Amino acid sequence: MAHIVELREMSNEQLEERIENAREELFNLRFQKASARLQDTARLKIVRRDIAQMSEVLHKRQLAVAAAAEQPEIAAALEGKKWQGRARYVYEESSWDVTFRDSDGKEIAVATVNLNQKRRSGEKPGSAPAMRRQVKTFEVTG
Repeated sequence: MAHIVELREMSNEQLEERIENAREELFNLRFQKASARLQDTARLKIVRRDIAQMSEVLHKRQLAVAAAAEQPEIAAALEGKKWQGRARYVYEESSWDVTFRDSDGKEIAVATVNLNQKRRSGEKPGSAPAMRRQVKTFEVTG
């Protein structure tokens, strides 16, 4: 399986295709195990872990886009437009760079989001103020 660095460089479509293939493989492995034909039982654990890693990368991308879209200035720029948000991980900063583009491909806004911050005690996961604090820098370009 691919290393996490390689997974973060893949597109969402590639990751979704790999997840689908891994789930098919897991199904086949479970079927082989049930019929006592499975030779390498450790492969089950490896495939489950691979699925979890790929799903985590997709989920983190969605969280980064959602956190950046909650920023009031970016939300105002996105209002009333059809937009698409793309997130990529930057290892030097340990954060996600999120780019928002409209349907024509023109850049609307850019943000840097750090998803590694701890929540304050008593704070609910996914709450709007917490998501806004995760945005380190942003710029509305269009």
